[in-house]
Amino acid sequence: MNTPTPQEAASVSTDVVPRFRLEPTDKVTINGVDYVPKSADDFGHVLRRLDNSEMCESFTHAQIDELRKEDGWAHCRGFFSSSKAQLRTVRPETLLSDLPSKQLQRLLFRKTFCDEFLRMEADGLASRSDASMKGAIRSIFANIVTSALSDGRCGSEDVNLKRPPSPRSLRRWLDPYAACAWDPIALSHNYGRSGNRLPRFGKEERDLMQEYADMYAGRLQPSKKKLLSDLHGKIKELNKQRQIAGERLLKLPSRAAFERVIESLDPFHVYAGRNSPEAARKKFFVVQNGLSVTRPLERIELDENMIPLQTLLTDAKLWHRLTPKEQAEVERRRLWLSTAIDTATRCCLAALIVENPSEASAIATLEMAVNDKSAYASAAGCVTPWDQCGTPECIANDVGAGYKSFGYRAAACDLGADLMFPTTGTPQMRGKQERFYRTIHTGFFSRLNGRTFENVVAKGNYDCAANSDSDPSEMGQLLVRYLVDVYHNTPHSGLGGETPRNAWLRLTKIFPVIPPPDKEVNRHIFGLTQESRIGNHGVRVLGLYYQSQELQRLRRTTGMKPVLVRIDRTDLSRISVRPKPGLNIASDQGWISVDCLTSGLEGVSVDHWMRAARIIRKNNADMAKVSEAVVHQALRDIAEFSRMAAKRAGIASPLYTSQERERFDRDVVRNFEFVRGSENAPAVLEPSDDVAVVEGEIEGLAQPKELPDDGDDDTWFVED
Repeated sequence: MNTPTPQEAASVSTDVVPRFRLEPTDKVTINGVDYVPKSADDFGHVLRRLDNSEMCESFTHAQIDELRKEDGWAHCRGFFSSSKAQLRTVRPETLLSDLPSKQLQRLLFRKTFCDEFLRMEADGLASRSDASMKGAIRSIFANIVTSALSDGRCGSEDVNLKRPPSPRSLRRWLDPYAACAWDPIALSHNYGRSGNRLPRFGKEERDLMQEYADMYAGRLQPSKKKLLSDLHGKIKELNKQRQIAGERLLKLPSRAAFERVIESLDPFHVYAGRNSPEAARKKFFVVQNGLSVTRPLERIELDENMIPLQTLLTDAKLWHRLTPKEQAEVERRRLWLSTAIDTATRCCLAALIVENPSEASAIATLEMAVNDKSAYASAAGCVTPWDQCGTPECIANDVGAGYKSFGYRAAACDLGADLMFPTTGTPQMRGKQERFYRTIHTGFFSRLNGRTFENVVAKGNYDCAANSDSDPSEMGQLLVRYLVDVYHNTPHSGLGGETPRNAWLRLTKIFPVIPPPDKEVNRHIFGLTQESRIGNHGVRVLGLYYQSQELQRLRRTTGMKPVLVRIDRTDLSRISVRPKPGLNIASDQGWISVDCLTSGLEGVSVDHWMRAARIIRKNNADMAKVSEAVVHQALRDIAEFSRMAAKRAGIASPLYTSQERERFDRDVVRNFEFVRGSENAPAVLEPSDDVAVVEGEIEGLAQPKELPDDGDDDTWFVED
């Protein structure tokens, strides 16, 4: 199928306003004012102010979309639900990624046991008796051992596993897990509280029993004991009238008989009535292996696939031009494509080109799937936007090590999403992803011609080190254009001939998606983590200082103890700081945002900055202090001459590990300080106290040059 002509492409709608779902228990903050959602329709949302419950304000969908991109927007899902309120009374942190590593591992271990047991219980394979639970625990633990042994090579390293729980311990985990609406943070320490288990629900007497059993599914959460007492009172009142009339007296039902009627009620209806629809969806995903997919972002699939570099060079008739040594270099080098797709609409939500699949690449792919990607599409010269974004309800993963890592699982849980791990060797459990990769291989990789690789293979002299950046960046730019302009606008057989983009636009009007996390929460969940100490000049990260009054107040309570720092890999203008959990600091109010003292870093990524700093180091190796004029000139040079900025479209940027960032700080910027300099000042300033940094405006970063349009050549088409 050929790509739409430029005239046809121009007719594709690009100004569609996304619609987001706001639940009645959510809290929305706009410019410091707290709201709770009241209603929504085709035009927008009506929000009720919390400081004056009689006042409501309306916001169109376009206004909501613009507000969520600004700093004044914050959205906390389920903030006013009973389960979230219970959790807030015990500890301030609500994100799994905030927990220490050992505590996080213990919590996820418990969550695995609880989820698997609930599935077995729902399938009738286990019950709450000791004998049945012992058998279930053995089966679950055997699967955990098998999964752990599947990682790595035989004899490579030891496998550390925790002992399985006893039936009594597992029951103690299940109670708070259910009471807190299946929020995994409830399995952490200090959450061992009991709560209503909410069992499975089910004629003069039976009619009355049914009437009072239906009351169990109420938001006031009446207890079964109270309902039974009310039922007995009603029957006694009726019996007085029936005795006068000479009619048969009604029997008082026993507790067991009444509870059997309650258990016959629809469990989803009961749980949604007593808690919230969102909590019900989470619960019934856990025990029923997911619901049928009808909504956008109801389920997304993440997977990784190796890019066939050798095959591409062979098909491009360039392989024979390489020497045996150079061919061996290519064979040793591996590039992987990490993607996420929406099951309902088949839209591609994320695509990253990485050297090696890892925890960092899995988290980065999930972050990209959640957030708006229109800037990537625009930078790559796409006609249609890449605006599919939102918070997923269920995430189906491959069983790779990155997806099973504690950091990735914590990020997914912090989003409020459920994780599904299919059995190894069953790609049909991720059928949409497997089909998606076949489409990419036949529609994109197989159609790359020799022109694509002429810049990296010249006269038989292929330098893997020199071309380590240009290979992924060239491919990344073309891949973004293929996904956004071709794949999203090509009729899909799995959608009945509808295109993925049209399916997204149609279904989001019927089923609005949950908004992505706001900027602050996004940094808290997905940010790069490191430990630092607060000094007189604030916190130093990658050679940059971050300072605020609130940070110095925190310093007075933490002293010289290290604090946690979260860095947004795409924006170094602000970081998040908080005390390490477990320090028992009374003033711990969670994450605080701290601005960088060096201006002009809005939208500057970690990769962009590290490359610029290396240039500064090379050109000013004998100088201790460098002015902002030097800094911004290096940033402009990088943006203009390097392909890691717009031309890379963001999908091939390297994912720096904590060890690489520490090495950068030690070898590149440890002896450097970046200080304010006026536009006409000398490039390098005399040594001065860095606390004298003052606020001021400087010329912003130069915009990258507009990408050339590839025109209407017939490279862009796919076969279904």
